[in-house]
Amino acid sequence: MQTFHLKLNIIDHIYKNSLFANLNFMDYIDYAEIRFSFIGVRKHFFSDKQYYVSVFDDCFIMGTTSNTQQPKYTIKFGFATKIRWNLKKTKQGLIIDSFSFPYKQELKALSANHDNLIKFKELISLKVTFDNINDLYQPLTQIGKGISAKVYSATYKLDSKIYAIKAIEKAFLKQQNESGQAAFKMEVSVLKTLAKYPENFLTLKEIYEGDQVHCLVTSYLEGSSLTQEFDRLKAAEMYRFPIHYAKIIMKKLLTNLAVLHQHKIIHRDLKPDNLMFSKKNDYSTLVLVDFGLATSESMEKFLFPKCGTPGYVAPEILTLKPYSKYTTKVDIFSCGCIFYKLLTGKNLFGGISFDEALKQNRMCQIEFNIPLDQQYITEQSINLLQQMLMKNPKFRISAKDALSHPFFDQNLDQNIFQQVGIFSPKRSTKTLLNIKQEEQQSDVDSYQEDKISNEKQVEESNFIQIPKSKRCSLMGDFSQLSQSPSKLLLDIHQFYQKDPLSGIRCIKVTQSPQVSQVLE
Repeated sequence: MQTFHLKLNIIDHIYKNSLFANLNFMDYIDYAEIRFSFIGVRKHFFSDKQYYVSVFDDCFIMGTTSNTQQPKYTIKFGFATKIRWNLKKTKQGLIIDSFSFPYKQELKALSANHDNLIKFKELISLKVTFDNINDLYQPLTQIGKGISAKVYSATYKLDSKIYAIKAIEKAFLKQQNESGQAAFKMEVSVLKTLAKYPENFLTLKEIYEGDQVHCLVTSYLEGSSLTQEFDRLKAAEMYRFPIHYAKIIMKKLLTNLAVLHQHKIIHRDLKPDNLMFSKKNDYSTLVLVDFGLATSESMEKFLFPKCGTPGYVAPEILTLKPYSKYTTKVDIFSCGCIFYKLLTGKNLFGGISFDEALKQNRMCQIEFNIPLDQQYITEQSINLLQQMLMKNPKFRISAKDALSHPFFDQNLDQNIFQQVGIFSPKRSTKTLLNIKQEEQQSDVDSYQEDKISNEKQVEESNFIQIPKSKRCSLMGDFSQLSQSPSKLLLDIHQFYQKDPLSGIRCIKVTQSPQVSQVLE
């Protein structure tokens, strides 16, 4: 019995020693991992006190010596940590004079050199939440409005650069219970991950929180959306881009998707509205925007599993069974729908109602027997289109492999076209007429001509429940359902669509013999 108790005491002693060793190791501050350091001053009534600020990946600390193991303040990074920037007017202009940080339910302020504070702010910009956005940004114009949020262009007061600010109402997120907050956090998480790829995605710069709104500061996109470019084609009596422009657009879209999918992120709402150009008349600057429905492929259970925009939804989303999942290949299918429109000038899935478009998506009956014209419709383009629109996602091509497809010939040089877009002022009317004539000459088959006459009717009827609204050069088309809830019939299924500006709305699929088969 004594031997037994002795063994227990030894084990207990070893456990406690190892525990204390781990605690000491965790408490040890390795200054070799420091990201940035500077000196600041805490101002007090009688005397000021100097502190050394050391910034690490997961926190910043403040101590009275540069290599202290017992800092006075340790501030961990996280969405709940709020930092306030305090400004000061000088003869040279506006500067950051100090910052305030939370400590024991109080705000403590530290003054420091402006340049050091600017660098500090840049380092922690996506690691914490900032306060007092109105002190740092001057609103210019409202460029978008939705049910849950508004988007403004704004000038950053410290350098006069223009950014876009999306202000999302907290009350709206709370109305959606836990799903609203979860969707917002997922969107922010995705944008944080993608922030280091400004050439591929709308870039998140900073996160602010006020009493009533969350504010996301993003890059300001000068160009238009792909939808707007299609509209400009129609206005010029053209219904598709010259083939070399179509190749540039598709190659950049697939390049962006390859980066996105490398991080196991699924966009889930790819469509022309959510493809924008960061520069005017430069198709090589295409970026992906609006990640309100984006999710991680590794999530155990997706938020809003059946979601997207009718006409661009992969069939496996619409036929999803409970507790089942899908992969990044759903984005490839959506990309194929966009590719189809670039090649033919038509929507892949038509329909006179929301429900009919959903049904056609689900059935996924695609006609690939399109007469070749040796310009748009070639063996190579049809082959790539078929691989992107495979009904079985297991056989669907990846974005990375699609970039190596022979359709993107080696002679495709983006630099030739990136400076002058099809609607650039540098292009003469005569040049546009020549482009139009070349396009018309490729339509040698009656198949194309018969379909062209019906295109406007088909496109206008595709989303008959969603009216046209103002275009926004930042986030795409801000539209709302034209039908009131009272006009919707008995709800038998649910399909989630991204309401512009972060609101996720549940579309009630109406009960009818045709629609009842859509989401079974």
